[in-house]
Amino acid sequence: MKRIVILGSTGSIGRSTLEIVERQKESFLEVVGLVADTNIDQLEKQLDSFPGAVFALGKEDAHTTLTGRRPEMGARSAGTGNSGILKLLRETGPDLVVNGLVGIAGLSPTIEALRQGCQVALANKESLVTGGELIGQEKMEMRRIIPVDSEHFSLSMCLEGDRKDVSEIILTASGGPFYRRDYSELGDVTVREVLDHPTWDMGDKVTVDSALMLNKGFEVIEAHYLFDYPYRDIRVIIHPQSLVHSLVRLRDGSLLAHMGPADMKLPIINALYYPENVEFPWGTLKLEEIDKLEFVRFESANFPAFELAMKAAEEGGTAPAVLNAADEVAVRTFLSGNIGFLTIIEWIDNALSSHSTARVGGIEDIMEADRWTREFLASRYEEAVII
Repeated sequence: MKRIVILGSTGSIGRSTLEIVERQKESFLEVVGLVADTNIDQLEKQLDSFPGAVFALGKEDAHTTLTGRRPEMGARSAGTGNSGILKLLRETGPDLVVNGLVGIAGLSPTIEALRQGCQVALANKESLVTGGELIGQEKMEMRRIIPVDSEHFSLSMCLEGDRKDVSEIILTASGGPFYRRDYSELGDVTVREVLDHPTWDMGDKVTVDSALMLNKGFEVIEAHYLFDYPYRDIRVIIHPQSLVHSLVRLRDGSLLAHMGPADMKLPIINALYYPENVEFPWGTLKLEEIDKLEFVRFESANFPAFELAMKAAEEGGTAPAVLNAADEVAVRTFLSGNIGFLTIIEWIDNALSSHSTARVGGIEDIMEADRWTREFLASRYEEAVII
């Protein structure tokens, strides 16, 4: 059996993962651990469906509520917060950790899983955005990270074989809901407009980042670490249909593209069964039903959040951790209705400009940069929602 722990089991990645496991009852997948933040109603149902799984919760009050109404669950608890998650990982000894946590909370479990020798099905961008440099320094095996992301899953397919023939890797971007509009027009867009993504059904945080094109900056950083390509050899192109997820350019100038439905279950099922390629039971892409495929030049100057991400990436050290923390705070504040859409960019820029970048010698340096950023924004903006 392949023993699986799912971090963020009540989120979109976690729910899809469990849907696949339940559908593949005859397979060798065994869920041994579930981690959620505060959604105890959903977690309780999952624990009933997988009676062999232990659990951890992000918040103490949520844990108290769950064990109060279901006292027998106490025997299956590994605890709360980061310490509870790490305890769960150490006690369950999983073969595969599906990391669908949102934010910097996913970094420490990723590093712990890699140190234990586990494979990591990684949907938590922040692990590589903030910790890619550290993972490289500690010589953890990047090849044990299986990307649960449409673009990086796609690139892993395109790069199978002789990589020395590839001169450039290309990430596609849907462009989100606003790519045809000038940024000067977006000051008063509503939360509902921002969350109305044209092709993907994602969590609120990722959807806001996608509308800013900041998410694509994060994905470029991920690709840099996952596939060991310099930033100069990683390109982005707008592809509104979201059917071609990545391309690679060979040295002779020709291109290889990977196409598939805009369905996150595809990279998830690939990660669960890796290295085996199994049947996808939710329908395949029918070429005869495709109306058109558009590819539009990506002008990074039109997307200031993307350019900030690339600035932080090139600077390295603690700069990407500041980028990520400022984004987490600003997006949460925007979703709470306290600031406008473009103010997110302003807050990120201010945090990066005010921070003195330091080298990363350990995870504590990343967490210190994260803490500094949240305190900086809280002191400068009284409306900031700090998490």
